[in-house]
Amino acid sequence: MKGYKILIVEDDEKMNQGLLHVISKEGYAAQSVDCGEKALEEIKNIQFDLIISDFKLPGISGMELLKATKKYDVNILFVMITAYGTVDTAVSAMKQGAEDYILKPFDMEELRVVVKKNLEKRELFLNNLRLQQQLEKKYTFDNIIGTSEAMMRVFKTINTVKDSKTTILIQGETGTGKELVARAIHFNSDKASKPYLPVNCAALNENILASELFGHVKGAFTGAIANKAGLFEAANGGTIFLDEIGDIGPGLQQTFLRALENGEIQPVGSFERKTVSVRIIAATNKNLETKVEQGSFRQDLYYRLNVVMIDLPPLRERRGDIGILAHHFLKQYSTQNNKNIKRISKEAFQLLEHYDWPGNVRELENIIERATLFETSPEITPGSLPPVLTKPPAVSDHDLVSKDVKSLEQLSKKHIIKVLEMTAQNKTQASKLLGIDRSTLWRIMNRLNMN
Repeated sequence: MKGYKILIVEDDEKMNQGLLHVISKEGYAAQSVDCGEKALEEIKNIQFDLIISDFKLPGISGMELLKATKKYDVNILFVMITAYGTVDTAVSAMKQGAEDYILKPFDMEELRVVVKKNLEKRELFLNNLRLQQQLEKKYTFDNIIGTSEAMMRVFKTINTVKDSKTTILIQGETGTGKELVARAIHFNSDKASKPYLPVNCAALNENILASELFGHVKGAFTGAIANKAGLFEAANGGTIFLDEIGDIGPGLQQTFLRALENGEIQPVGSFERKTVSVRIIAATNKNLETKVEQGSFRQDLYYRLNVVMIDLPPLRERRGDIGILAHHFLKQYSTQNNKNIKRISKEAFQLLEHYDWPGNVRELENIIERATLFETSPEITPGSLPPVLTKPPAVSDHDLVSKDVKSLEQLSKKHIIKVLEMTAQNKTQASKLLGIDRSTLWRIMNRLNMN
């Protein structure tokens, strides 16, 4: 909570400087004035989070300052200091919108507690406001862009299953928007006010992931110095999004199957089982059926996950959506970067249409964002696009029909190798040319077994 801006209004110079010293020492951005008139001037110029004001001031009173502050911005917190410790004074201040009051004489520890408590209240308000903005904007169906038949099926499925308790499996390549779909399901459902907790299964080893999901008890392993609740408990009544579910280890698969079948979880190191109610949305960029055949993924767990399947098509299979997506991102990043770019030139659009998009929608978004930064004209031109589009690595007809290229994945592998050769194996530069981030490039290379 450090960094909150606090204004102190106190006409007694010694008290003024004492309050300023204590509040600043706590790490807050504090300043002080000696009257209500100066306070109002400061409020007009600076966005304060909290005002601490004496009730008795020269000129306008603390009560008048409170009324004026709330009229200017109702969200500014106000704490009244008064030596007139009558119930009427306190009640009157609270009725006018004060969050709290302190009676003179007081010690500075009491002041610290009051300030901390009210700033925690403001932080909760801001978090709720951000959540509300997510509900209203970020995860609406409108932000999952597409008019192709494949995307229409996705929208229909989301609308059908959003209020159900059914386990949902989202399948698609990296960059197709799996988490965006998961969030759209949750935040448009009757569980929207409940927790939504995402976890990347590929980012944690099996033991740590088990602790994150199911919790642990004190002493369960080295470093377990206290009991810890897992995500299943924290998300009770809401949704857990398990990204890269195909990467969970065999030991954890049995435990996870039990949680899916009967809602029972068992913290690591505990003999006690707990029952929770959580909707699971899982996602994978791997073919789980193949992993089942290979014996690396439990068949019963696959069937339990695959109650409802949402298959997100790669961008190359819905090329009709490239234009609407590109213009959506152009409008977004043109506004964000204070640019006045209204369109994409015919030549640039042809390059977008004929590219294979190994990084899918995420790669398209990154390329359009880059283009808005580099473009100096009112439209996106080929000159603002990365070399991977304007000067793609040459792939001969012989390459396309050669014996070692039998699948689209193998073609993607050759494409990435060409880009790495162009950049002298500089993966940071290669990821920029591909329009994806470095971690995404690493994941694609791992998936394609590229050492």
